[in-house]
Amino acid sequence: MKNNVVIVTGAGNGIGAATAKIYAQNGYKVGVLDIKETDAAKVVKEIEENGGTAISVVCDVGLRDSVEAAVKKVESLFGDIGTIVNNAGIGGPFHRVDEVEDDEWDMVVRTNQKSVFMFSRILLPKMKEAGFGRIVNVSSIQGLLGSPYSSTYVATKHAVIGYTRTIAAEWGRYGITCNAVCPGFVLTAMGARDDELDDYTLKVMAKSPVKILAKPEDIGNLIYYLTGEHGQYINGSIINIDGGITSHVGIMEV
Repeated sequence: MKNNVVIVTGAGNGIGAATAKIYAQNGYKVGVLDIKETDAAKVVKEIEENGGTAISVVCDVGLRDSVEAAVKKVESLFGDIGTIVNNAGIGGPFHRVDEVEDDEWDMVVRTNQKSVFMFSRILLPKMKEAGFGRIVNVSSIQGLLGSPYSSTYVATKHAVIGYTRTIAAEWGRYGITCNAVCPGFVLTAMGARDDELDDYTLKVMAKSPVKILAKPEDIGNLIYYLTGEHGQYINGSIINIDGGITSHVGIMEV
């Protein structure tokens, strides 16, 4: 690999934290970005206690100045960034379409969608100059399906998939790959907790071929594979990691 510096957004917990730790375990220098300073610092501490190298960076992924400052901070310490994992995201309001307020819509778009655009826009020219780059965008199975009362989240996750394919088509010739992963139900604070499953999640599990939920590490390992030497020919791919739910049932049918 030509570069072992990675940025993971929304890395203070859940999928982001697991992904950051996996990269650190494999010798990467990791920029742990999160809007919550204490969460990012905790992940960095765990990485360092296990012999890894990381830095915590407070970043509001929806603000250009914050994104640019975060990139500069990681570069100043570790050098050129070769990999970006755009993981930061929020669920947004659980409302019918006509009940969603403008500010609710804008917040989800800036966090889930605009953030992917801003980090990519900053890093792609640098990756082109280096002749190497890896981008993984975290979408969702709701980026593939409709889901009642989740219009803002669904719209942004669909947008992430379209953006991923466009980057792959534009920048692949420069040694840059861009892929998206689409997790199903994951044991995280935003997804579900194994000791507190609601009725909806239990219904999902009942229809899942594997009858389990994913661990954050399951998603992190897939992300790492896509950016490693064995994933160099994977570009523009949208990969479900959902236990097979979308193979036979839509979210609306659950």
